[in-house]
Amino acid sequence: MARTRPPETVRGSPCEGGAPLAAVRWALTRGPLCPPGLDHLRRLGLVYFLYLFLFSGLEYTLSFLAHQRFQFSSLQQGKMFFFIGLTMATIQGAYARRIGPGREVAAVKRAILLLVPAFLLIGWGHTLPVLGLGLLLYSFAAAVVVPCLSSVVAGYGSPGQKGTVMGTLRSLGALARAVGPMAAASVYWLVGAPACFTVCSVLFLLPFLLLRTLPPLGGTLKAE
Repeated sequence: MARTRPPETVRGSPCEGGAPLAAVRWALTRGPLCPPGLDHLRRLGLVYFLYLFLFSGLEYTLSFLAHQRFQFSSLQQGKMFFFIGLTMATIQGAYARRIGPGREVAAVKRAILLLVPAFLLIGWGHTLPVLGLGLLLYSFAAAVVVPCLSSVVAGYGSPGQKGTVMGTLRSLGALARAVGPMAAASVYWLVGAPACFTVCSVLFLLPFLLLRTLPPLGGTLKAE
């Protein structure tokens, strides 16, 4: 009886072994990218990661805050998230989709700045109107930032690189959503809601400043 050998395992490239680090460095993007384009991608990827890290963490702690401070039941929390989702869908349809090419970064900067008062209101407010105002600002930012950043990043790379570029961006987002809730929940239970939401609100200035110091994108996109 003839012996059959199993097929050899295809060895991955060195950068594939450290997937998170490779994603941060955009090392999986095959083919040449001009240095300005690669630098822009790394900056935009860092903004995307920091935003989702902070946002997903505070989003995760919303249920804790609503139950502790307002004694929301499961049904009331469901209504709260329904309000958030409905507001996001309305803003995406009425505003976000109408943002013209080249204006996405400015829209993202405005939306990120809105998150500072939004989470301060949520973290410190003790009445339902204040909570509702904070959630309204929160929903506006949530409806704008990710679609606009994705649209900007999609303009980089050759047609053969588009899938890898967008896949790397999605990987950064998944990594942020995996570690953000754990970090935010730890801070929440250690120091309390006001301190947790205040610290994270201030940290939203980091992605804002990274975008503010980003060189103009037009020339780079044309070069790509």
